[in-house]
Amino acid sequence: MKRIALAWGMVGLLAACGGSSKGTAAGAPPEGDDGGAEGSTAPPGTSLADTAECGLVSKGTSGVALKATLLVPTGPMEGELLIDSTGKITCVAASCASSAGYSAATQITCTSAVVSPGFVNAHDHTSYDFTPPYNHGTTRYAHRNEWRTGADGMMALPSSPSTTDPKILASIELRFLMSGVTSVVGSSGSPGLVRNLAAYSDPSWLEGLSGKTVYFDTFPLGDQNGMILASGCAYPAIVSKGTAFQDGVFAPHFAEGINPGAENEIECAGSASVGLLTSNTAVLHAVGTNAKDVAAIAAAGAKVVWAPRSNISLYGNTMPITEMKYAGVPISLGTDWLPSGSMNMLRELACADEMNSKYFGGAFDDASLVAMATSTSATAMGFGDQIGTLAVGMQADLVVFAASGQKGWRTVIEAASEDVALVLRGGKALYGDSLVVQAVNGSACEAMSVCGSNKAVCLDVPGVTLSDVQGAASTTYPLFFCRGQTPTGEPTCTPYRDTYPNGSSATDQDGDGVVDAKDDCPAVFNPPRAMDGTAQSDVDGDGFGDACDAKPLDPTAH
Repeated sequence: MKRIALAWGMVGLLAACGGSSKGTAAGAPPEGDDGGAEGSTAPPGTSLADTAECGLVSKGTSGVALKATLLVPTGPMEGELLIDSTGKITCVAASCASSAGYSAATQITCTSAVVSPGFVNAHDHTSYDFTPPYNHGTTRYAHRNEWRTGADGMMALPSSPSTTDPKILASIELRFLMSGVTSVVGSSGSPGLVRNLAAYSDPSWLEGLSGKTVYFDTFPLGDQNGMILASGCAYPAIVSKGTAFQDGVFAPHFAEGINPGAENEIECAGSASVGLLTSNTAVLHAVGTNAKDVAAIAAAGAKVVWAPRSNISLYGNTMPITEMKYAGVPISLGTDWLPSGSMNMLRELACADEMNSKYFGGAFDDASLVAMATSTSATAMGFGDQIGTLAVGMQADLVVFAASGQKGWRTVIEAASEDVALVLRGGKALYGDSLVVQAVNGSACEAMSVCGSNKAVCLDVPGVTLSDVQGAASTTYPLFFCRGQTPTGEPTCTPYRDTYPNGSSATDQDGDGVVDAKDDCPAVFNPPRAMDGTAQSDVDGDGFGDACDAKPLDPTAH
């Protein structure tokens, strides 16, 4: 995407914000860059100047009016968005000039940018996100307890510790924030920066949102010991409904794998005696599900959270995403965790986009993919009336992405670290191009160079400085990578198992190991799984695979 410079007309402001027009010597890292590892330096010859094409029209005394291409629910529109002094959106229109408070607002125009709702990362084990990605080669697992505990005779992966170090936790949250994340359903975290919607012990981590937090449950069946059951509900300790739904939405790990033991988890959860599939359930992973299980999820009004990179890396397979779509199940997106997933939501969105286009027949349009990371996630987690959408009355959790060419949903999907020009949480600028941050907040905050761009970080974590965060990132995992650079050790997003080792080809277009001439769903990835026996899943037996059968339980229609 085009790198864009600020048009300010304020002599000396660039220097005051720590900016520079000085070029970078070929091969040398830009001053102040702190990716923390290989891949964090800017391309040779780029400038350290700010890179958002935003102009300060007038400096106001209360609120912000932002003019750009707005990604509203009906589609991209050229218009204005007015944010009041409390951080709420009070106008979304072609012009907000007649709205109350407009004349007092700081007015900013961004001519080559799109404004998106802030990302809502619907699933991440944040306190574990400082362990670099696993390197397990071509080994793939059939159930999470295989890699966790060595069940079924598999070699367990090294255990990943969690952390309570506030500096490391702040570095993890800043890494997310720098990709456009404003909320996460995570295990632990830090006060400030990204909202934690699963803040069990400290509701203040909602950062001003109202309502109950999410009950995020890693072991809802009590199977920490590695138990895998092919049938029945004789698990060690199934969470009670009273506990699961005490905080509103219940987000449990179910069916993380592809064997009968993985599928049994969702069957048990949905049984009348257990009752853990409800309209307040957001199932994490749901890899080991077929059309019958998907129908049960849909009938309960439950939601699902997709983590494609982590699923593909560990199991060589992922949630039957097209089946969820046909059944009308809302799909959110989450990174899972750094050891097997994406380092941030831009990388997870890129993986989802790749899976969609290469392996799922383009089942989802660009707007739907972005919704998985914004509005659908917010609603699934119980906060859709406050965040996730650019609309009047919503919190101003938003991201400004630099754009070139067409300005729309695709801008978000293809964005890189340097394209994140501004991140607001509740109207407060926490990160972005230095001069835009200063215009919104009235102060420049702390300077950081990112991929040759002058950025600013407004770190609101008590007792932690930007220097602390950068130091933590340098010893754990980088805060960012630039366009064209693959994050260090990033897990694959290409499906692989011994039965489909070669990817897509002229005779196997979806790369599922079944040649097109024999594939009951040739354009959509649907390999036989251990839970399916030796055949592709076709629950109604009509010869059309569940993955491309809009009515997979009706043998007379598809």
